[in-house]
Amino acid sequence: MAGGVDLNRVAEHWAVDRGVSAVSLHGGYHNELFRWGRFVVRVEERAASSVEWEHELVDWLGAAIAEVVVPVRARDDSTFLVVGDRVVSVLPYVEGRHESVDAADLLARLHMRGQAWPGVRPRPGRPSLAELDWDRNDDWNWSVVPKLPGLVEAFDELRLWVASSPSLVAVPIHGDFGVENVLVRNGRVAAVFDWEYARVDWAALEVGAAAIRFAPDDPMSFAHRYAEAGGPGEVAAANYGIRMWLLANCLYSLTCSVEGKPWSPEWVDVALANLRDLSAESL
Repeated sequence: MAGGVDLNRVAEHWAVDRGVSAVSLHGGYHNELFRWGRFVVRVEERAASSVEWEHELVDWLGAAIAEVVVPVRARDDSTFLVVGDRVVSVLPYVEGRHESVDAADLLARLHMRGQAWPGVRPRPGRPSLAELDWDRNDDWNWSVVPKLPGLVEAFDELRLWVASSPSLVAVPIHGDFGVENVLVRNGRVAAVFDWEYARVDWAALEVGAAAIRFAPDDPMSFAHRYAEAGGPGEVAAANYGIRMWLLANCLYSLTCSVEGKPWSPEWVDVALANLRDLSAESL
């Protein structure tokens, strides 16, 4: 069994060896991952239409970008299997480690390739930032979040900025492009995976969010390398992406604090300080 799913059924659907045991790996917020010999089994609680969208995008990206881990097709050419209220997919296992490298060029290539996706459309159940319910969504509940100094100001400012509908390039984005979602081998990115938060959104937001994660000491250097590689996201708006990532994670953490889930007060303090500093720099 893997995530409550009978692996015999998975083996039959994908026509692979049934004799291999599944070993639990670290998954995402809505999915579980299991090492299964030369494969990884992903079990998630998500609508099939959302998974189908994701797999179509990843297949398109993977056809041109070797680092993209593409789902394995079953005998009937499908890429996932619905088992009760869960969706199962199988991915190739990739060796590598989670470590920080220069991923600006890779992000630029992902965005450029995504711009050309013939199947581009909104992802079911995953709204863009402009369409997001800012009061309550999958990540935060504003009504219960402690209104800490600096948080309300950042929330109101960024919400107003988003509502102003800035003229920014929108592309299919990864949605969580960070060190924990890439594998590195020999100093280079060998794989990018976990497209759970992928959607169509402003590229500049992801540039900023990735910059603060891969180059926290000098995030704008990451943004400029992205632009030099041909990335379509506007570097001038990357500051908003950095601040939006900090704000969203603060709101998520503070919502967890109210709901009795794990969170880090120290991380929230640092993030709020960074939000205040970045807000002052943008004035």
